[in-house]
Amino acid sequence: MSRPKTSKKPPENEPRQEAAEIVEADETAEAEAAHGESAATVEEMAADEADAAGEESSRPARQKTPRVRNAAQAKAILECLLFVTVEPLTLKQIREIIHPTDSAALRALVVELQNEYDSRGGGLQIVEVAGGYQMATRSHYADWMAPFRKRKRRTGLSVAMLETLAIIAYKQPIIRAEVDAIRGVDSSGTIHALQEIELVEVVGQKQVPGRPFLYGTTKDFLKHFGLKSLSELPSIESLRERFELSQG
Repeated sequence: MSRPKTSKKPPENEPRQEAAEIVEADETAEAEAAHGESAATVEEMAADEADAAGEESSRPARQKTPRVRNAAQAKAILECLLFVTVEPLTLKQIREIIHPTDSAALRALVVELQNEYDSRGGGLQIVEVAGGYQMATRSHYADWMAPFRKRKRRTGLSVAMLETLAIIAYKQPIIRAEVDAIRGVDSSGTIHALQEIELVEVVGQKQVPGRPFLYGTTKDFLKHFGLKSLSELPSIESLRERFELSQG
């Protein structure tokens, strides 16, 4: 006698198995995506670092100067520096190139070189101006140098400009209203003209209502008049004496 056929039911744990497989597949996909994202991030960071390194290497590296062997070589280098520079060099700037010479020894070399140029009686001299040192032609040869002179200032300073410049030089820092009060006229145009030729600049603002600009002289002012510093300006008393003598 044959047994009746019975339909096979799927095991109760089969749906659970399928769900587990789906979850496992999702977790695997997420892990792969996360791994791919982190790998891309690492690659991007590496690329950024390579770009930064390439950019850094493309910048001109500061060239280190060799150490100076002796005083004779130091003086020769000093002479070269003063010859090629277009701006006065301070002792600090010179020392950064001529090392390991200390400041006292370097100053002594400058004085020695100055004396050598003075003793030979040539057309060049070493001058101290605007807080530094520079090679320059001697003033009594200026007429022969005129055809080769290149200056921003094509014309001389007017009486008004000299008057205003003198007030600012001796009273700095000073506001325009104070300059006007001394001169008795409006000085805004004259001060602007002095700023254009870089003899005067704004050095701050006065702590009063309106905070007006304070004016002072520039480094070019010292160079223009051949001064080491503002302390070399002649005193008011000496100027008054000169004026009285000139008036006879």
